[in-house]
Amino acid sequence: MTFIPRSWRSDTRSIVRATLSRERPAVVAAEALGAALLVGAAGFLPGASPGSLGLYGLPALAAGPVFAAFYGFGWGFATWLLSCASAFLLAPLLADAFDAAFVSSLAGTLPVPATASIALLAAAGFARSRADRSRAELLARLKDAVVRSLRLERATETLERVNRELENRVAGQGDSVTLLHDSVRKLASLNLDEALASILETVELFAGARSASIWIPGEAGGRLNPIAVKGWRAGEERDTALDPETSVEGWTFRNRKPYSARMASSGPPFDRLDCSRAIMAFPLVIKGKSWAVLVIEDLPFERYSLYTESLLAIVLSLAEPYLKTIVEYEALRSRREVDEETGLPGFPVLARTLERELATLGYEQAALSLVVVEMANFAELLGKGRQRPELKRLVAACHRIVDRSEGSKSLAFHFREDSQLALLVPGLGPDDVSLYCLELLGTLAALPFEIGGEHVPFEAIVGFASAGAGGGDAEAMLAEAEHLLSLQRI
Repeated sequence: MTFIPRSWRSDTRSIVRATLSRERPAVVAAEALGAALLVGAAGFLPGASPGSLGLYGLPALAAGPVFAAFYGFGWGFATWLLSCASAFLLAPLLADAFDAAFVSSLAGTLPVPATASIALLAAAGFARSRADRSRAELLARLKDAVVRSLRLERATETLERVNRELENRVAGQGDSVTLLHDSVRKLASLNLDEALASILETVELFAGARSASIWIPGEAGGRLNPIAVKGWRAGEERDTALDPETSVEGWTFRNRKPYSARMASSGPPFDRLDCSRAIMAFPLVIKGKSWAVLVIEDLPFERYSLYTESLLAIVLSLAEPYLKTIVEYEALRSRREVDEETGLPGFPVLARTLERELATLGYEQAALSLVVVEMANFAELLGKGRQRPELKRLVAACHRIVDRSEGSKSLAFHFREDSQLALLVPGLGPDDVSLYCLELLGTLAALPFEIGGEHVPFEAIVGFASAGAGGGDAEAMLAEAEHLLSLQRI
């Protein structure tokens, strides 16, 4: 098969542009008018007669066929009429030679040459039309050949990549077993974040995934939220909460079955689900129940295969016993880190939640603020005989009061001290957090706090920190909020 270079596409366009520019109507009309005037002026040359009747009017009669050969029958006939009018009417009038004798001479001289000129004009126009048609057909065939060649070139490149992938797969099977063993051993820890990061690194290593994430159902509404991500770039528009009923990730979670992109065209139920994000999706199963979903979002074409799906399924099955141990440990630790008197999580849970929220911040151009409310007279009230548990419950009640009055939906935690309540407020950015805190202080100051029917003064101070779409550092935000609190105690 003859290879047609890619640069021929630009050459073809150049030919078409040159043809169109040469046949612009204004340019051709100017040329035709100029030729007609030139033919008429030829009658004023020394030794010539108006209309060049001595030459049988050939200068005027020849212009039409010449233009027909270059521009087609229509332009040729128009030029023929203009030339005849210029040579046989305008020039004699200007030379005062248009009389009965001149008309008689025209009648005796022109019939045969004019007839021959018209016939030649028609033949030249027909030849030009056939040439244009042949050129258009040739350009169309050339364009089709270029398109076919480019498609063949792309298909060849893709097949070469697939062939290299297959060769590397066969050659590296021994090393893959060792790498898989080493990757799975990294899961032998009780740190959930490290384990999930290790799973995503293993997916990147063995599947070549450029973007992947792990989703778990949230407490509110059961929507799926990302707990670990890899390959996400800050500022990209991404969903950070998926409906389990309408997304293919939710289908994978509910049915404990893997999903692959080829299944999207297989009809129900995938024709009713949003399959736009996932190339592959795998359930993470613990004790026979779905715990999370691994989603492969970006994958090189040559790595998309049944082999890759089988390899990822093996990786997840090997990771399952480790995840089971880690999740059980996290559940026990979470129960120990929840305050028995208020039911609110403690500071370690706040620190982990803040890190996790900041890790996924920015994918929907969102923001996050940390607001710490402190009961400044907590120690004073303890000294007056108040019980610590009842004061802690009073501080914890601020969460419901603030959310109801501000119309927000925050997450509440105990901070470092019993007198402190931490609120994580999604969507509250650096520009709005100061006003939020002022309104919060106004709300707390206006409300009567009671314990056992007896009024209790609540002297509140507030510290805050905020992160925008670019993300932030959890330790820095915690330190900033504490610093603002310390300034107000002075």
